[in-house]
Amino acid sequence: MAKLYNEGNNMKYQWHAIYTRMNHEKTIENELLEKNIEVYLPKKRVLHQWSDRKRWIEEPLFRPYLFVCVSAKEYQKVLDVPSVISYICFCGKAAVIPPEQIDLIKVLVQEQYLFDISCHPLQHGQKVKIANGALKGFSGEVIETKNNHKIQVYIEALSCSIIFEVDHEDLIAL
Repeated sequence: MAKLYNEGNNMKYQWHAIYTRMNHEKTIENELLEKNIEVYLPKKRVLHQWSDRKRWIEEPLFRPYLFVCVSAKEYQKVLDVPSVISYICFCGKAAVIPPEQIDLIKVLVQEQYLFDISCHPLQHGQKVKIANGALKGFSGEVIETKNNHKIQVYIEALSCSIIFEVDHEDLIAL
């Protein structure tokens, strides 16, 4: 669940999602890094096919979004970067993304789990916690497909879910 930005604590760093111009994510990432702002742009490898060749490239996982970890002091610096459109907001305030959700995305990308992105959260399913492996401690909702178990973790600020496969022996019902 996203929390609202707290303006009272200038030195508290919180993760936010920013909305950018399409296809400017990597440029914005570099500009924010130059300003010493912590930024995370999750990327996926995809096979891109042109008429004469195929090539593996890295694309942003959530187009056209980036994640930034900023304090109130750095908040405006992000908006000053060209091609940053706005923070993702609820009720007029920048939504805070829990660090656990950022950590989950980092682990999924780093460990190269197979997963899908869904912007349609599930309505039904059992809540579970992962008991073993690199994702131990993360929780989500189960989707059963044939012999596989898929987990969905909803990221409210982006209105999207991450869906990935986990062995059923690694799940604990909540």
